[in-house]
Amino acid sequence: MSRMTPLVQAFLKYGKLAECPIYDLHTHPDRFAGIFFPEPDMDGILRSMDRCGVAKIAIAPHTALLAPLDGNKLTFAMLAAHPDRFLGYLVFNPRYPENLDTLLARSLETPGIIGFKIHPSMHDYPLIGDAYQPLFAWANAHRQLVLSHTWADPRCDAAACRRVSEQYPEMIFLLGHSCWGDFERGIALAAEMPNVYLELTAAEHVPGFIEQAVRGVGSAKIIFGTDLPWFNPHYTLGCVLFADIEDADRHAILHGNAERILDISALPTS
Repeated sequence: MSRMTPLVQAFLKYGKLAECPIYDLHTHPDRFAGIFFPEPDMDGILRSMDRCGVAKIAIAPHTALLAPLDGNKLTFAMLAAHPDRFLGYLVFNPRYPENLDTLLARSLETPGIIGFKIHPSMHDYPLIGDAYQPLFAWANAHRQLVLSHTWADPRCDAAACRRVSEQYPEMIFLLGHSCWGDFERGIALAAEMPNVYLELTAAEHVPGFIEQAVRGVGSAKIIFGTDLPWFNPHYTLGCVLFADIEDADRHAILHGNAERILDISALPTS
């Protein structure tokens, strides 16, 4: 049960945290087949961010997950429109390895690109497969960030993540969903490997997970993410605020860790 700490009190009074900027490093703007999102476009995403006090988000549009060359163009457009609010991932589909060189070049040329998003389950290609290795080697050489979908799925479970993180120890490796369904091994991996971080999307609402993760790996290795627009930022923020952890842990999760690994300065919330 969360105690009435200063951050909890401020949130209950104002509905946002003016003294605690929030960085969301897992979002997917744009529509998606088979589901209705009230505000999936850029302006709607910005309204949601403002309501919840989110300073910056890192984006990988749904379109990019399905058609990376076209979808990544939306990332470039959003970064150009609001460079103060958006950071970007380039999505790489290992089924089209011939696109990688172009993506690597764009990642260096485009302000606001912080790394790559991969989805082994959606693309039906294992993390340890050959087509991913040039990306990982490049990210390792440049100490670049890779956010991967991770799950209790042999293509992207904790065992696969361990092999990748051990082979590429300089690549900053975000375990999207914290190896959902394989939490214990995901936490153990993040605790052992300096380059591996847990990311909260969908894991945060599992009762006790945030407390378990803070005990097991420490709040300095946990990244705030929401899957916006799949989940409202207030939902994930509430899970962090009302977990039985300290305000220092909340500051680390909500902004401090992102500021450190991305070398960005805190921004005031809107």
